[in-house]
Amino acid sequence: MNLNLLLSNGIIPWVLLLVIGFPLALLVLGELVVDLEARKNAIANPLRLLRNWVLPSAALFILLFQVLSLPKTSSPVRFAETLLWITIIYSALTLLNVIFFESADAESWQAKVPQLLRDLARFVLILVGAAIVLSTVWGADLGGLLTALGVGSLVIGLALQDSLGNIFSGIALLFEQPVSLGDWIKIGEREGKVIAINWRSVHLLNNEKNVIVVPNSEIAKTNFINFSRPTRLCIDTLFVDFSCDDPPNKVIQLLTEAALEVEGILADPPPKVTVYKYNDFSINYRVRFHIADYKDDGTFRRELNARIWYVAKRNHLTMPYPIQTEVPYESYLPSPEKQRESNLSALRSVSGFASLPSPALEKVLKGSDVRDYARDEIVLAQGEDLPGLFLILEGEAKLIVSHDGLNAIGVLSPGEFFGEKSSLLSDRTTDVAVIAAEDLKVLLIIAIAISIRTQASRYAPW
Repeated sequence: MNLNLLLSNGIIPWVLLLVIGFPLALLVLGELVVDLEARKNAIANPLRLLRNWVLPSAALFILLFQVLSLPKTSSPVRFAETLLWITIIYSALTLLNVIFFESADAESWQAKVPQLLRDLARFVLILVGAAIVLSTVWGADLGGLLTALGVGSLVIGLALQDSLGNIFSGIALLFEQPVSLGDWIKIGEREGKVIAINWRSVHLLNNEKNVIVVPNSEIAKTNFINFSRPTRLCIDTLFVDFSCDDPPNKVIQLLTEAALEVEGILADPPPKVTVYKYNDFSINYRVRFHIADYKDDGTFRRELNARIWYVAKRNHLTMPYPIQTEVPYESYLPSPEKQRESNLSALRSVSGFASLPSPALEKVLKGSDVRDYARDEIVLAQGEDLPGLFLILEGEAKLIVSHDGLNAIGVLSPGEFFGEKSSLLSDRTTDVAVIAAEDLKVLLIIAIAISIRTQASRYAPW
């Protein structure tokens, strides 16, 4: 085949297009895809399809039909043309999906269209496009094709009953929309946040960061709880027992205060604590509180449980155990004598008490109280009346000043104290807030003003 024949047949431009244009287009699209992926632009996906599928299919069709001059009715050319049209249809639908849905604002109607509906619409359009391609390229009879598909669909339907059941259940869920992305639901013993809804199943992400896959057919034929409807505001309930000797009104007040101190438990509407029932050896209290979203329920419940222990110990409330077992006291707690000696040593470390003799220090201890605080629990609020002198036995405490915001001005360690000495002799308020930086044990010296003044004037001036 000489040059004049090639020119007369118009083959040279197609050869140049394949040899120069095709590699150049692949190079440009490749660089563009890498740049868009680095910027996390969704347009990168349809451009990748164009580079990896559409251009190679077009090159194959041009090679067979324009360069090799194979007849258009030959099988290789028909296969190449079919592949080209299917890749064009799929890439175009992917591009439309990115433009109209994936790049839409979060509050727009496009963003609220479920992924399942988009997948089904794209699948149907691809089937329609494939039917048109078969009719145009291969000259297929669509009427006969539909008849064959009708018979084949019966066989396929029987073989794929479960899968088709999931698909139709997914369509029913799509139109009814009892769940949506971001909802927190419970199905049987499984619960989690809905992170995906597709043609076959719903995907849940639980608190352990595990994905639970639930078939659509199971959701359609069973009951489930949606904690995010009608609003994400959720009520949780906690039950706790205290001794029958503890005054109910005092317990209710302390439990309410403990719930309000847990960050995330709402103050409006406020927690509600009630006497739920009387047991054989205890009173059962019900604590109902509100949280903004059910997904954080476990965190708040655990934090409230921990706070209640500290509140009960600090206020000398008794949480009875269902089973009493006699265990040597010294095996797990320091004896009262050892604890007393430890507290005396802590008192002697304070300059104001170091010069007092042991009898005077014993009197100080009799008017004192050991208190435990949980991490991040408020020991003293700014402007609160000072009940006495706080001596740190274990842990650390942060000094906070609150004006335009919370500003930490210092950290106190074991052996240090807060609450001015003069607060023991007069009613004064604190200028700073004190918060436990970690689990904190303090010795609160109270009701000893007369004893302190007497002993101080006899043994050493302040």
